[in-house]
Amino acid sequence: MTQPKTIYVCINKKGGPACIGPQSRAIFRALHTRARERGGDVVVERLTCMGECSHGPNAKIHGGAVFNEVSLDDVERILDVAEGKTSV
Repeated sequence: MTQPKTIYVCINKKGGPACIGPQSRAIFRALHTRARERGGDVVVERLTCMGECSHGPNAKIHGGAVFNEVSLDDVERILDVAEGKTSV
């Protein structure tokens, strides 16, 4: 059995530009839901900071790509990269 790939979605809240907001939480929910629907080896977790606040919302594949300025339109592409179906 292979180790699942983990996608982290930043939901940090701090002053100034930050990842938190309706879009960040919606991205987390969409990634989590679609990962389960796809039945792949992908886990989606919340993270409180990636140090990329001015470029949020942000998502990161553990040991791999970082995605900045993520929108709901990016959900399938992020999952494809995590599953090794495509590259960044």
